[in-house]
Amino acid sequence: MVGWQRGSFAAVEARLRWNLSFDLTAAVGIGATTALVGALLPTIARQNGLQPLELAMLAAAPFLANLLGIFAGRLGPRSPRQLGLLRAAGAGLLLALLAPLPASPLVIIVAVGFWMSLSFGGPFHLRLWGAMYPPRLRGRMVGLLGMGRAAAAATAALGAGLIADRLGGLTAVALGGTVGLACSLAYLGIRTPVQDEVRAFSARASLRAIRERPLLRKLVLAQAFYGGGLIAASPLYALVYVDRLGLPLSAVGVLGILTAVATTAAFVAWGVVADRFGSSVVMAAGTVFGLGSIVTYVIAQDVAVLWVGAIAGGIASASIDLGISSFISDRTPIERRAAASAGLNAITGARGILVPFALSGLVQAGVVDVTGGLALCAIASAVGVGLYARLRLAARRADAHATQSTPDQPARAVAQQAPSSIFPVPGISEESAVT
Repeated sequence: MVGWQRGSFAAVEARLRWNLSFDLTAAVGIGATTALVGALLPTIARQNGLQPLELAMLAAAPFLANLLGIFAGRLGPRSPRQLGLLRAAGAGLLLALLAPLPASPLVIIVAVGFWMSLSFGGPFHLRLWGAMYPPRLRGRMVGLLGMGRAAAAATAALGAGLIADRLGGLTAVALGGTVGLACSLAYLGIRTPVQDEVRAFSARASLRAIRERPLLRKLVLAQAFYGGGLIAASPLYALVYVDRLGLPLSAVGVLGILTAVATTAAFVAWGVVADRFGSSVVMAAGTVFGLGSIVTYVIAQDVAVLWVGAIAGGIASASIDLGISSFISDRTPIERRAAASAGLNAITGARGILVPFALSGLVQAGVVDVTGGLALCAIASAVGVGLYARLRLAARRADAHATQSTPDQPARAVAQQAPSSIFPVPGISEESAVT
């Protein structure tokens, strides 16, 4: 019996409200800090003189953290208290940006440490959600927590953009770190016995959890192309902002606000779609918007075009954030979900480390220009969109055999059998790292 099932109905409802309030507070801190590090920091770094390859290092930081996160089963937190301290340490690292040191190594080191705090906490947080929330509330909880993160991201992007134009970009990000640090302490208030049920898992077990499930392997392949295009494009966005369009940080902040607002609204809509039609439909549809967001950077000669791309990127971000987590939940037994999440993060992390360097190296060497590089990214993501469409068909075929007990059980069958739920891990999604 998991945490949300224990006690009378009144006690369960009170515990749910209590935990949700603290979880939502923590989500606000995650939304604010990831918006600053993922959206504003690359532009700030470019303004402080970082070159394309150094921007590629910054873009690869979350994926290096994802790769190292394969050891989260052994080294990650085992209780809400440990999770809170880990997330607080990651947010607190942003204060180091105030140090009078060269921007190039400082920004990259801080970014790696910040993303690692999210990556190592993600698998346990996934299991924590399983003990906190019943499966029947999946869509509504995803929408509420996603809206909280996205609203915080919008507010942080606006506030940091205004502060950055007056006090400097690095100072603005560092101040945002104090907000994330304070919100992370909310994990200390969560009350659930999940830490008594958590079992350690090895890096090999994480990869095996992916290999033994055909639909998860198809998911990895689709995300390899779709996410690969987004990752490769992310360091080039700063070149579009600064070199092509000459945007001030306040204008970049507006793009972050549009993305966050679109994400906020889309979480609710995608949650309904996932509950009614399945998570594979959410991902197949959402990736089309993600592809459109890259195309806007290819053709943009005015910031107004990027406004459209920011909205499309927010819609896509919500679909992938919600879709991948729900897909793992639907297709993986509860005891293997954290391992499967860590395995997926590690695989995508290994790819994410290499891809930004490959394309940014071509741009810096003059083999292709920024526009040509972004066009290549769009082509890669287009392949991923097609693979997600095929994943949807494969999921439908698996659901047609609902009466068979296989590792790839249909969503509704799992929801009836498994006494827990999983939600978008507020760690490192590729969308949050690049939008």
